[in-house]
Amino acid sequence: MYRVFVFLLIITPIINAQIECDVTINTQSIPAATDRLQSFERDIENYINSNKWSTDDLGGEKIKCSMNIFFVSASGDNSYQAQVFIGSTRPVYVGNNISDRKSPMLRIFDDKWEFSYTRGQPLYRNDSQFDPLTDFIDFYMYLILGFDFDSYEKLGGTPYFLKAQTLVNQAPSGNKGWERGTATTYNKYMLAEEINNPKFQPFREGWYLYHYKGLDLLATKPDVAYKNMVKFIENIAEIRKTTPRGILFRTMFETKYEELADVFRGYNDKKIYQLLISVDQAHQNAYEQAAKGN
Repeated sequence: MYRVFVFLLIITPIINAQIECDVTINTQSIPAATDRLQSFERDIENYINSNKWSTDDLGGEKIKCSMNIFFVSASGDNSYQAQVFIGSTRPVYVGNNISDRKSPMLRIFDDKWEFSYTRGQPLYRNDSQFDPLTDFIDFYMYLILGFDFDSYEKLGGTPYFLKAQTLVNQAPSGNKGWERGTATTYNKYMLAEEINNPKFQPFREGWYLYHYKGLDLLATKPDVAYKNMVKFIENIAEIRKTTPRGILFRTMFETKYEELADVFRGYNDKKIYQLLISVDQAHQNAYEQAAKGN
């Protein structure tokens, strides 16, 4: 039921990369640039899937993710604007075995990606030097790792969330998509700030309870599982008292609301749906329908 993490003291071969990402691109809005982007999809996919993002051994398991990139505009020979959907999942366990069920871990639509790309250019990962092309990818890979590790070990994702925050801190604030914004609209800077803020620690501890002590136990110890999953929602409700708005919660509920509505159908206390509505009014209809058994 658990993933064993082994700290490596030596550099592991590139074939041990931990993320397997499916990348697709759409260039319908910029047909004149299609030829220049022929290798972009393959280059980004190879960049993600060939890099080793962590020193931890996942026992051969790959974190599954997807990136759907929609090009919006092109200027000059190699400057582009794009909108991107990023998603990742992790398997749900039954005992010590991986089941067929997948739990969504991250679903984000980022509509502000500006970068330069030349066909055939090598892509290098460098956490200390800002690159609007690779840093965008790196940021989301670290988020994916952070949420995944947090789901198996309490606060296990901290190193990756800190790396994501380092990337946004070193990015020039004038670059589109890297602005120091507020919690009213999505931006990478505020998401990284919130996930690393100690006042959101109960959320992250609840993330572990919900997944490792909840979903992964649901088939074998449902009473324990539901108790821990409810605790996750209660943790959010408690934080909401002092932080009514937040990008982290908005992102999480966009990712999980369908699963939350469905998974509590088997819980005997339907008041859980009232609690869900109180912390996530944006998806009230989904919770009300689930409470009615629809």
